[in-house]
Amino acid sequence: MAGGRDQLGPLERVTRVLVALVAAEPKGIPTPRLLKIAAFGGGEDHHVRQLKRLIEDLNGVGWDIRNTAPPGQTAVYRAFAGDNRLRLTLTPEQQTELARAALIAGNAAFAERAGIEGAAAPPIPELRTAPLAERNDDALNKVLYALERHCRLRFLYRRRQRLVHPHFVYPGTSGWHLVGHEDGSEKDKQFVTDRMADVRVDLPRTADPRHEPFRDEVDPLMWAVDQPIDVTVETTPAHRNQVETLLGTSSYHEIDDDVVRLTIRVTHRAAFRNRVYELGPRVRVLAPETIRRELLLELESLLD
Repeated sequence: MAGGRDQLGPLERVTRVLVALVAAEPKGIPTPRLLKIAAFGGGEDHHVRQLKRLIEDLNGVGWDIRNTAPPGQTAVYRAFAGDNRLRLTLTPEQQTELARAALIAGNAAFAERAGIEGAAAPPIPELRTAPLAERNDDALNKVLYALERHCRLRFLYRRRQRLVHPHFVYPGTSGWHLVGHEDGSEKDKQFVTDRMADVRVDLPRTADPRHEPFRDEVDPLMWAVDQPIDVTVETTPAHRNQVETLLGTSSYHEIDDDVVRLTIRVTHRAAFRNRVYELGPRVRVLAPETIRRELLLELESLLD
């Protein structure tokens, strides 16, 4: 590889490396070939360090790129497929709590599937969803036990006794939130586990099952964080279902030969950008220019 100035622009380099890694699955790409794809300029002795720094930056924003070669051999990098939305959306503390909850519920493989490194192995760090004096780990453990065994929960919340059929928990700004149906209510409610008192668990299989998914509150893409904006993306017929699954159902679509253009309403721009990164070359953002500019600026910031 010739020295001198960079042979590729920073954004083009990132795109080429990611596309090549995804296309090379499951074999991966050895370091010499990946260096040629990245086309770094400058002295040869800096190339490997530059490549490692680039991969560290990509992993830092949600990708899962690992060296799979045995120790002492030339590195072979692979881009492992997985759902990186949790790593992009949640803080490290929230990721740890979610992995801990999965372990308590008996799902030891959850952390690896979600790309939360190191969370599946004990010891699990203690919860940090609330200040030490306000934490209520006993309540959370009972809630998780009830979820696993489909038990009703009885507890004191806001000075009222509650009888709740639990459905699931998720991390929020106030700590862990329990979503369930309270007897006597016409709709599901949310309860912060740190604020639950005198928690008692009924016998297994006493809770009613939930038949409808609670998507609106759990999926960050559905949160009303920003002003609604219609975004036009382009994909192929083969990838349309995957794009709509991650980005949301389109309100309008056009099909032109082997290209599909979708118009999607976006209310959480950061979550939308994260999903676009996850889809990679399977989708292109066409309009509006404000969204395209946000994507470019965020990608450029990774290289600074």
